[in-house]
Amino acid sequence: MFVLFLLAGISHVWANFKRTQMGYTLSQLKKEISQLEDRNRKLMLEIAFLKSPENLEKRAVKEFGLIHPLPHQVIYLP
Repeated sequence: MFVLFLLAGISHVWANFKRTQMGYTLSQLKKEISQLEDRNRKLMLEIAFLKSPENLEKRAVKEFGLIHPLPHQVIYLP
């Protein structure tokens, strides 16, 4: 009888320990998800900025020295 109570007590303590451990793990995973979602939002904004025509034109001028062609440099094909 004592052994039965001992096993019941140990299993109860073990179950509570596992529940607490899972709660902590779940909390950590939720925090990580939140951080990754925030990082994803920031990266999406960065992508939008990098693809914007204003940014592309500014980089083309600054990094590659490109300029708009003069009217006599443009050839229109029929």
